[in-house]
Amino acid sequence: MSDVRRSAPLRQVGSARLLLSTLAFAGLVVMLALSEGLTSHGRGNLMAPWLLVWVCALPGPTYDGGARNGVRLTTVAVMLFVVVGPFGRAFGAGTPGELLDAALRIAFGLPVIVLLFLPETTAWFDRER
Repeated sequence: MSDVRRSAPLRQVGSARLLLSTLAFAGLVVMLALSEGLTSHGRGNLMAPWLLVWVCALPGPTYDGGARNGVRLTTVAVMLFVVVGPFGRAFGAGTPGELLDAALRIAFGLPVIVLLFLPETTAWFDRER
């Protein structure tokens, strides 16, 4: 087992941070591409989960030293809301855009949750400072 007291983040933490950043920027592209022709209510339904992704991605730079276990648990809890929602829409998607939206959130969100629940990652966030 590696020494979890080191200040540099583990590969798993770095991968989770990279996936969150990728998901945030992919969400921006999806929002811009799919918002044309939607009503304001439709735009709000499209933007709400992607704003949650941005909320999770913004503290990503603090993962390298200042982040504690609360940041990890909050990220996992918010990502659960982002990932669980599109499962129903993925199978009943009316347009290819809805399917793309759901697929991106599932494909990038699930690995983030898994990476943040690994024992090494949990130990790294719980380490002594």
